[in-house]
Amino acid sequence: MEVLKKVAEEFFGNEFECKIYSNGITLASKDNSKAFCFGLMSYDSSFRIRENVYAIKNFEEVESILQPLLKKYKVSQGDFEMGMYGVDYKGTIKKGMPMKEIAGVDTSFIEDMTNIDGGDEAQIVRVLSEFKKVIVYLEDEFINRYKTLQQVYEALKSMTPKERGELLMMPSPIKRMVIDVLCVPPADLDSMFESAIADFKEAEKEHSVFKNYYKVVEGLYHYFKSQKT
Repeated sequence: MEVLKKVAEEFFGNEFECKIYSNGITLASKDNSKAFCFGLMSYDSSFRIRENVYAIKNFEEVESILQPLLKKYKVSQGDFEMGMYGVDYKGTIKKGMPMKEIAGVDTSFIEDMTNIDGGDEAQIVRVLSEFKKVIVYLEDEFINRYKTLQQVYEALKSMTPKERGELLMMPSPIKRMVIDVLCVPPADLDSMFESAIADFKEAEKEHSVFKNYYKVVEGLYHYFKSQKT
């Protein structure tokens, strides 16, 4: 992976911190506002590129409130595929898609299941050149589409539950709650949070995936109450 790390730094190092793992590449912007994540399948001296790419956008106004609580109560923030890709970037919204759906990007090395020689700089340059095109596309179609948290809020209002789940990072119900409160503060904060806490307590009894969600929401309740005083 040394050659891959070297070439990645040459391609992206001015703007991104390049995190190279055996199962993925995460390019996290140095201002922590966004990341692009590519999956790898690594072998002894070679690797293959997985089909999908993820773009993640971070809204600091959300994450500065939420991340301490999620960490305190050990609430999971990833999904299965992102775990396979080694993604550890904590953001607010995401877009995942097959790279082959992006016009102008040559993904033959994915379709042909090409083994990329980990020591072959020319092969790696070819792959990362296509990654550059992917990033340009996702910057335009996703990152720049949601420049403000208010734009995210407006988009969420018209989405189906499935679409909201695809857009929001985990835990998506709590992320949406924070976005809603920040963008349109509720008239009755107490009722909103008391109801959510009760709902998540019941959900935890039924499904372990909701473990400690109610504790995070309790923490959010205390935080937002303190902001009103």
